[in-house]
Amino acid sequence: MRKSRIAEETVKAFSIAVAMLAFFALQTSAQNSAESKIRVGVLNLEAYGEAGSEASGATELLISYLREIGFYEIHNQKLIEESLKLVRKRIPSHCRDPRCVFDIGNTTGMDRMIYGSIDLNDKRFGVKLTLIDVIMKRTVETVSIEGAPGVKGSDVLKTAVATLHGNHSKNEPELNAYYGPKVHNEKQLIYSAAGMIGAGLIYGIVNYAMGNDKANTLTGEYPSDRESRSGIASSADQIPLFARPASMANAYVAESDDAYGVLYNPAGMAWVAGPEAALAYQYRFGFLDNLAATYVNKATREIGFGQALLYCSDRDEKLFTELYFISAIAYKFSQLPSFIRPFSLGVNLKLVSNRANGTSEDAVSANSFGAGIDLGFMWELSSNIRYGLLLRDVPVINRWKNISTGRKYFEPHAATLHMGGIFEAGYSTFLIAEGQLPLYRDQPWKMAGGIEQEIFKFILLRAGVQKEIQASRETPWKLTGGFGLKVSRIALDGSYEYNTLRVFDVINVSLRVGF
Repeated sequence: MRKSRIAEETVKAFSIAVAMLAFFALQTSAQNSAESKIRVGVLNLEAYGEAGSEASGATELLISYLREIGFYEIHNQKLIEESLKLVRKRIPSHCRDPRCVFDIGNTTGMDRMIYGSIDLNDKRFGVKLTLIDVIMKRTVETVSIEGAPGVKGSDVLKTAVATLHGNHSKNEPELNAYYGPKVHNEKQLIYSAAGMIGAGLIYGIVNYAMGNDKANTLTGEYPSDRESRSGIASSADQIPLFARPASMANAYVAESDDAYGVLYNPAGMAWVAGPEAALAYQYRFGFLDNLAATYVNKATREIGFGQALLYCSDRDEKLFTELYFISAIAYKFSQLPSFIRPFSLGVNLKLVSNRANGTSEDAVSANSFGAGIDLGFMWELSSNIRYGLLLRDVPVINRWKNISTGRKYFEPHAATLHMGGIFEAGYSTFLIAEGQLPLYRDQPWKMAGGIEQEIFKFILLRAGVQKEIQASRETPWKLTGGFGLKVSRIALDGSYEYNTLRVFDVINVSLRVGF
């Protein structure tokens, strides 16, 4: 009996020990499993079209599909907002660009972030999801798909989540590429373009017709051969006016997807995110006041447009004044074979009015009115590389009325060819380069490059360098620098240009506002 009792107690003790070991093993395994899970923050899906009432439910569905994957520790927007409150911060009112989402993930200690949108138009659900690796500071994947009419939004969303993580099923519903929500601002395009062109025509005709009672009477020769004309572009629209482009050596032909871009590449209008306006002032040569105002928006999902007003004159005597009325439009080609990335073509119409007021004995008084176009091309080579091409002033032809000599004649502007590229190295570093290729014998090659670095959440520093090469004369190095302050949809930019010949100082200030 005693031996039997001892054996029974031994077995009982052994069983308890095994049970305790199993419990601790399971607890440790669960703890390690929780620690090994990837912390992912999920922002509420933005709704477009008729999907407004389904946005909250779609976000919950998204989270449930992510939970099924198994390796995520999911933090919804409510948990993210609570974490941000601890450091006295909040999610910006419209946080839908990678930099903003990355900042949220970085602040709250996430490993990854997911954000996107759901759209319902013409009985078709469209879903766009973006997965960001916060640790590596890069976009892992972006998925944009649209279901056929009648396909449930939940099915489209489930397929988008699977595709986002590299999983594909044979039973996927009928899907197509999704190109974003539909936009209908055609009337705004027509009215703004008609207003800008109409104002330019009225001002140009009146300016051309005006005389000058104080004009000197002069005589002069007018060479008619093309060889005597210079190929050096000298019009005011060649001046780096807005502060962000100017701080990066005016290399902006491959960017130009904002309100600054109207003066740089019309093809960029197809890439604008939404309505923006910009104002700029430039102090140049110590006596010139240059001003610019622009507005851009999307007319449709594929078409973008922009309007610009550019003024250049000396401060005191108004010896020479240039005024440009510019209307730009561009179309983005997105519905292409899978091996061709989206690209855009753009054109702008510019109406140019000049006025020269001669004050000395041998100074000319004259008026002119002209028109011309710029042609632009922009191609997205990858998610962070873009190429831009611009053929400027092809042509711009002015009709001059020389009041001093009584002669009238046509004079073209010198055309210029520009090409460049941008590279986004993560979410805090932006690189840009541009070259001007000579179209005439006396035009030099011009090379420029710049960098933009985000040092704090709202502060950016910029620098650039520009040099004319293979020129017939000594040319200076232009060293540029500047800053940017960006809060929500408002951006304040400043720049300074240093010329190694120390001929002049150039200061630019510009303000850009999104609506």
